[in-house]
Amino acid sequence: MNSKKKKYLVCEVDILKASGCYGWESVINDLLVQCFIIYHQNKILSYRNRCPHTGVNLEWVPHQFLDRNNEFIQCATHGALFEIENGLCIHGPCVGDKLEIVENAIIESKIYLIL
Repeated sequence: MNSKKKKYLVCEVDILKASGCYGWESVINDLLVQCFIIYHQNKILSYRNRCPHTGVNLEWVPHQFLDRNNEFIQCATHGALFEIENGLCIHGPCVGDKLEIVENAIIESKIYLIL
């Protein structure tokens, strides 16, 4: 971990496993930082909550970032679909762009974002 980066508690692993995805935000250095985490195929993945098309938040309602079938991350504004595993946009106005990946760590059954 880069010495300038810090870890920020998001939630417990069990909470994420039960819900499938979880939104998080905090003010860091006077800036609002918004991210989300997803439990998918026994992995915990995390991204910035920002559509590469317009910069809007992705979720439909709090903590809801996936499409109806839980197969893709979906932008609520224009319906863009992103692969869960890598954040690549495969459908919508930003095809080929990617969501920004955020490093995470699991420490004592708690999930932290490294920012």
